[in-house]
Amino acid sequence: MHARSVHGVWLLALLIAASTGLPALAKDRADIVDVNLERTKGNLEVSFRLHDCFSPKMEEAIRAGIPTTFRFRIVVEKQRRFPLFRAPLVDIVFEHTIKYDRLRNRYRIQLPEQSDREVTTPDFEEAKRTMSAVKDLPLIPLWRIGDRTSYQVLLKAELSKFYLPLLFRYIFFFVSLWDFETEWYKVSF
Repeated sequence: MHARSVHGVWLLALLIAASTGLPALAKDRADIVDVNLERTKGNLEVSFRLHDCFSPKMEEAIRAGIPTTFRFRIVVEKQRRFPLFRAPLVDIVFEHTIKYDRLRNRYRIQLPEQSDREVTTPDFEEAKRTMSAVKDLPLIPLWRIGDRTSYQVLLKAELSKFYLPLLFRYIFFFVSLWDFETEWYKVSF
């Protein structure tokens, strides 16, 4: 391949990226907000929600019936002077999945950390709120943490990636435009 054609391919790729709005998507980053830690029922519990986690393309795909999954990770660790000696007391990973049921005209949201495990609603806005919220999740029993010790809770969320056969990766290249991963959100207590 000649150097001129390689530069042409890169130029074409940049033009396509610019026309699809990639720079606009880069500034719209999902964030973890409204974090609340509570000591209730003998446990330390956390509640939070994701903000700006649904792009228009993602909403379109969900309405078309494509299942979409958010993966959450929560770590509780004792704060120490030297980060090398930190060991997590708790490291939880769980997922929320939304799927539109066209026959019943309802959204099904699976919430494995809740006792009701699945929520159904015909309202897309309510489905998005449910999908992006974690409520009263027990993290660690209070007897395992001391009152005079400092701890840190770290929260992270990402769109769970699914892999397509090689041929479909080129056809559905827009799927990569959905990707999000939040920064680690840290709360000390």
